This record gives sequence, structure tokens and C-alpha cells, in this order.
Amino acid sequence: MKFINLNKVLCLSAHPDDVEYSMLGSVIRFEDTIFDIAVLSSGGDFDETNINRDSECSKIWINFKNVNGEVLGTHHVKDKLEDEWINLIENKYDVSEYDCIFSPPSLDSHFEHRLVNNVAYALLRTSSSGLITYKTPSTLESWQPNYYVDVNHLVNKKIAMLDNFESQKSKSYFKPDSIRAFHSNYSSSKFGVNYVEHFKIERVFG
Repeated sequence: MKFINLNKVLCLSAHPDDVEYSMLGSVIRFEDTIFDIAVLSSGGDFDETNINRDSECSKIWINFKNVNGEVLGTHHVKDKLEDEWINLIENKYDVSEYDCIFSPPSLDSHFEHRLVNNVAYALLRTSSSGLITYKTPSTLESWQPNYYVDVNHLVNKKIAMLDNFESQKSKSYFKPDSIRAFHSNYSSSKFGVNYVEHFKIERVFG
């Protein structure tokens, strides 16, 4: 099964765990879509963990044939200017090969997530590739998703896999109850879908 009939997508992640926390259930479910994951940094601003967060991602990626992941090498996203990120990604990836780019939303309280969103729009300036934003733990409530992926049967597997992010175990949003709450949606629950991943289709060409 493919994610809305997409063959190959590029997922931009400001930090290790952004894509996994936000859309790992979709990666698992839509095994016929290839997910290339580009992680821009080794950690968030003021994240001084001694654990190699790059390896935490690799422990998850290795489980999936439809995932190709790479950490692009800087310590913080802010270590490069926006135009430098655009140039680096364009030289590393042929955006025209992708049906869609996934990024954090612009309506996000984390400034590095907003920067990645700006980069995503810039990458698409001469491309017909689509753009989908994914909900992060820091996404503002004013952001309104318009596409939901049912992960009822996958949420426990996802929680178990997120346990690989040892550096984040002390964070409140990595507690199992918080992860379940992140996936909750009142409208979906009325139809028996208690856990979903949230997306906003910004533009997709059929």
C-alpha cells in the first residue's frame, strides 16, 4: 500500500526523531512508498546529550526496506543559514525524483522546525513535487490537519520502536501516555479510530 499513491518521498527532519515521532506509523503502514529521510542536525538547540543520536535513528531505519536515512552532519540546524541548507540539499538530492516532500509545519513553536519548513518551500520553487506537513509535538494548535492516517494497530509497535531514542527517555513527550495523547483526535475517535498520525496536504499533483 502507498501513502496517497506516492512512490517516493523526501522527509525533512530538523532533528533525530522528528520524522519517527511524527510519522513512523505511516512509514510502517505504507511499505510500498519509499521514504528518504534527511536529518539536518545531530540534535536540538541546548540538547547536550552525550548519546550519539545519529545511531538512534539508524536503529530504526535498518528495520525497513522502504527507508533510506541520512544525517547531514551539523550539530544544530542554526549552524547553517537557510540558503546554505537549500544548496546542500539540492546538491545531495534530486528533488525532481520525489513525488512529495514532507516537512514540519510553519505553525510550530520550534524555530528550527520553521526553518526546515522554509527550506522545503524553497526546494519546491521549480518543482512539481508536492508538499505535506506533519504534526510534531511542538506544532501549534492553530495548525489544522486535513489528512489522518489510522495507526490504531501500530501505536504500540511505534512506542516500542521510539524506545530506541535513549537520549530522549527523560523527556515528558516520550512517555508512552504522552505518545498516545499525541496520536489522539476527537473526530477520528467517534469512528473508532483512537490513534492517528496528523498531516496537512499543502499541495499534491495527481
